[in-house]
Order: sequence, then structure tokens, then C-alpha cells
Amino acid sequence: SSSTTTTTATPRRAAGVAARAAAADAAAATDPKKKKVLVPIADGSEEIEAVTVVDVLRRAGAEVVVMSVEDDRNEVVCSRGVRIVADKNVRELAGRGAPSDWDLIAVPGGMPGAERIADHVKFHAVLEKHFRAGKLLAAICAAPAVCFEPKGFLEGFAATAHPAFVDELGGSLLEKEAHAQSRVVVDQHVVTSRGPGTALEWALCLVEQLFGEDKAKEVAGPMVVQPANARLRRNLEWRLDETPAK
Repeated sequence: SSSTTTTTATPRRAAGVAARAAAADAAAATDPKKKKVLVPIADGSEEIEAVTVVDVLRRAGAEVVVMSVEDDRNEVVCSRGVRIVADKNVRELAGRGAPSDWDLIAVPGGMPGAERIADHVKFHAVLEKHFRAGKLLAAICAAPAVCFEPKGFLEGFAATAHPAFVDELGGSLLEKEAHAQSRVVVDQHVVTSRGPGTALEWALCLVEQLFGEDKAKEVAGPMVVQPANARLRRNLEWRLDETPAK
């Protein structure tokens, strides 16, 4: 005979989980050391990059505010048609320009989302003050080239971007070639990455920058993130870049 076992949370366990979550939320709300992160999004932002960085940083305990730069609404339509409703609108945050407001500003890529973020005058003022104060600043995919490079934020910094945009980065050809293949580049307070496929590494790197290596490992563990030195596949697994093993 055979049997099927279905595991469900008992009411007691569910209540315990809810209680711990509520306690953690309450502690976080009153914690003066809680890291504050701003993630701007726009119509055409890359959804994997946007959601990944928000999710991972919240797992680490950061207070993440998702902000729409579309003045008339909080909902944006991302580059692949996914709709995201932001926590705030740029109009609500216009008065929060002081550098001390944010520990990190992380800009997702995607087109034309990166352009729309770069072109927003009010948001640029927040970004400019944040950068000049030497606070942690991050971008991925098209955003390093579209949002940071034209504003001088990458001058003197090593950086990477999506392969389609890496040539738009400043620096010598030798410098570009040295960093173009890097999945995540950290140079002082600027962190850049390449695209949707590197979004998780980028996000975990930001956790490490904000909270330390131990916290990054703590967050990565339950997510079953594969260590960098792990085997890429078993004999019968399939990867996008090769045929199944026989």
C-alpha cells in the first residue's frame, strides 16, 4: 500500500509565526539603526531587477520604499508587462531630499524605465545629493549607463552594465574591457551590475554592503542560493547554454 503525506501548518504554529513576524515588525519600526532604502521604478523598468532587490533587502531587514517616478500614479507597467504598485509617488517624496534620509538608493534597469528615472528632475535632485554625500548608490542593467554615467556619478569609478550599454560607460577601452564581464562591481560607495541574470547577486551584494557578510549569508541560505564554487549542474540537469547530459 502507499500513502500520501500532506504537511500543513498547525493553528498553533501559524499563530507563533504571526506573533514573531509582528514582534519583528514592531522592533524594526522603532529601531533607529534600521537601514532605509529607496528603489525608484517607472514605466519600462525591468521587473526582475526591481522586485529582486526589494525582496532581498526586505529579507535582510531593510526598510525599502518603492517609489514611482510617474507623477500621476503609483502603478507602473514594467518592460515585460508586469504591473507593480509602488509604495510612494515621487511627489510624496519631493521633500525628502536630505542625504541622511536614505542609506541606499538602488536603481533597476530596463528601457525606457531607466531613461524615465534619469529624466525626472525632482528625483535627480535626490540622487545628486545622495551621491555627493558619499552614500551607497547602486544601479543595474541599463541604469549605470543611462542614469549614472551622464550625471558624472561614475567618473573615477569602476563600473559595469548590460552588454548593450557597457560601451556607453566612461573610462578607457582597457578599463571597460576589464570590468565589462564582471557580474557585480563594487567601487567605494557605487555598486553596479549587468542585468536580470545577475540581479540576485547584486541584491545580496547590497545586503553585504549595508549589513555585512554574515547577514548576506543568512539571507542567501533559506533562498537556496548556490555558492559560487558549487557545481553548476548534475549529470542529468539541463542548462540554457548546453544540451542535457546523456
